[in-house]
Amino acid sequence: MKILKTAFKTLLLIASLAYLIFALIKVSRPAGEMVCTGVDFQYTDSSQACLINDSIINNYLGRLKISPKGKMMGDIDAPDISKRLSAMPFIDTVAVYHTASGKLCMRITPYHPLLHVYAQDGDEFYVDDKGVIAPGGGLSIDLPIVTGHVTRKFASTRLLVLGQYLREDEYWNHMVEQINIDPKGQVEIIPRYAEQRILLGEPKDIADKLQRVRLFYEKAMPKTGWNKYHTINAIYKGQIICTK
Repeated sequence: MKILKTAFKTLLLIASLAYLIFALIKVSRPAGEMVCTGVDFQYTDSSQACLINDSIINNYLGRLKISPKGKMMGDIDAPDISKRLSAMPFIDTVAVYHTASGKLCMRITPYHPLLHVYAQDGDEFYVDDKGVIAPGGGLSIDLPIVTGHVTRKFASTRLLVLGQYLREDEYWNHMVEQINIDPKGQVEIIPRYAEQRILLGEPKDIADKLQRVRLFYEKAMPKTGWNKYHTINAIYKGQIICTK
């Protein structure tokens, strides 16, 4: 019996040493010899609308034949992947690095569009919060739609303040459904909850004009009814002119 106990302890010790050696070898294995098991996508400012997601990036990497999954970490050119992804129209910056779990991590800062433009000439594009133009299409996200006689230059410069105001102001962010630009570059807003047009004229003094309209909505509309007036004119300073 004593011999059996000794043999058992010896086998247990050998097994423990074998496992310890295996674990040490696995831990000390060079990072470059690890196989990439997948990609971990991380997005900054994910609460805001963006035009990029995991599927779009994976498809893009696949088309370029630089998808990292299944490759040895040492064979993955992280700077090249970062450079190529940063060139995508919907991405601002990308940081690419591998993790101890065998995944490649991509920390992505996307562009955040303010407006979705459907121009009179058929051009479709997005404008982000820096005035950068991105191609139309992509994901279906809830943004104010801009229609009419609008060029890329007009949208990325003169409409930028309006887009930024609509994003920052919670009331108007929910209220505005469509922005239309007439042939003279005059702005009219079509609200989401009423059959009206709000005339703003040239896209300047946006805060003053929309604050006047909001005050009119909050004070007068509950008494007159939301659909009594067809047009709300806020073009002239200090005034609101309504027509049926």
